[in-house]
Amino acid sequence: MINVWISAVTKNTRYLYLVCFFLPISALLAVEPPADISLSVPVAPAPPRLALEALLGRKAVININGQRAVLAVGERKPSGLHLLSLQGDVATVGFDSRQYRLRLGQAPISTRYVQPELAIITIAPDPRGMYLTPGAINGQPVQFLVDTGATTVAMNAIEARRLGVDYLLRGRPVAVDTASGRSQAWFVELNEVSVGGIKAHNVGAVVLEGGFPQQVLLGMSFLGPLQIQRHGMLLELRQKY
Repeated sequence: MINVWISAVTKNTRYLYLVCFFLPISALLAVEPPADISLSVPVAPAPPRLALEALLGRKAVININGQRAVLAVGERKPSGLHLLSLQGDVATVGFDSRQYRLRLGQAPISTRYVQPELAIITIAPDPRGMYLTPGAINGQPVQFLVDTGATTVAMNAIEARRLGVDYLLRGRPVAVDTASGRSQAWFVELNEVSVGGIKAHNVGAVVLEGGFPQQVLLGMSFLGPLQIQRHGMLLELRQKY
């Protein structure tokens, strides 16, 4: 086990502590998947699809699921379709308590709300028990070491320069204490950090002079908003929302 304590001293004498633990993330509780129970449920009907097919003066021809309806401005059909306004080649319609802007010639619009899928990343340990995963910082490729003991993303100055992180100009200088002694460092905010389909913006990070840490640490400034679970030896990172 290797423990590294990093303390950052700011101008107003307050102390910021960054603690990095290089060890497998064994403290996370494994969550057993629920039993697979199949239930017979009725299949929901397909959601209506709306399209503006033609304009007839102050009337519009609306196609709803293959059936045409001609509506004047302000008219409401028994189905609930309501023509609210016409402006040029755009019709604003109301349906199912929502409003839609339909443009002449535009592809049909589905009225179903589609919940965005939340990204899930699964990482296997290397022979040393470390969880390494490819990702990117500001669009540049990076190999991350997942470290839940690090309060922020951390990298050495050589890696920061490769990634185009201008820590000397945009960073806040801090003094840090490591196992090898005191070192100069800078606290910065990264525009974007991504791993798989998970992205975060304005992520706090520390840049250290020299070659430490050898791997870019993926700390809690990125991991904090995520759900982290163990499934056997596999580590799962999941978006909460």
